[in-house]
Amino acid sequence: MSNPPHHDPANGRDVTPDAARVPSELPLPFPLLIAHAPQRDRAWHRLCWRIDDLMARTVLGAKEGAMAAIRLAWWEEALTGRHSAPNDPLLSEWLSYAPGVQASENVGRVAEAWRMLLDPAPMSEGDWRSFGEARGRLFALIARTGEGNDALNEAGKLWALWDVARRDEDRVRGEGAFAAAIEVGSAVDPRRLAHVRPKPLMLAAGMALDDVRDHHLPTVEFGLRQYLRLLRRAIFG
Repeated sequence: MSNPPHHDPANGRDVTPDAARVPSELPLPFPLLIAHAPQRDRAWHRLCWRIDDLMARTVLGAKEGAMAAIRLAWWEEALTGRHSAPNDPLLSEWLSYAPGVQASENVGRVAEAWRMLLDPAPMSEGDWRSFGEARGRLFALIARTGEGNDALNEAGKLWALWDVARRDEDRVRGEGAFAAAIEVGSAVDPRRLAHVRPKPLMLAAGMALDDVRDHHLPTVEFGLRQYLRLLRRAIFG
């Protein structure tokens, strides 16, 4: 039985996420990353990136933290099977893969990470490490490897922090994420990163590593510099 819509307790507004607001297309660089996945896996990769993207949009674009928290909880509960949801294209696609316990745990960790950014208190260095570890489980979700392995988790943690620095309009928070990414990147072995699979995850983490090694604070625009670096890694690893 479907759960009733969530309501804002302050004024009774229906805050059930509107499926029409979930973009069907991903911004760059995600389509380029997906193109490097095997054909049979591209729909799964696209779905996982979209799930993280909708959580990012819910949190980073939030004007009201309480409302965003309710919406994020709605998605988390629907994706982890804690409540059934109305007919939503993204959720229907997710359920079509019959995600098991490991996938549900990984998507729950991604949601846990995004929930941390809704806390009005400033993020500490330890908070950023926890965020990176939790959101980095997106890579294990895409790779379908349960908790992942050390190289995959390291790559996911690096990318998770770099991507917040790239996307967050709150520059203080973005700079905090980037400082944490620099710390993580200093311990990344590029030779081990080159062997991370599936390939799109190696490319994503490689873009992050290039920026943190250069101490180049990324921006949301994906320009020629980023494209050429992605191309170089796609060819040479």
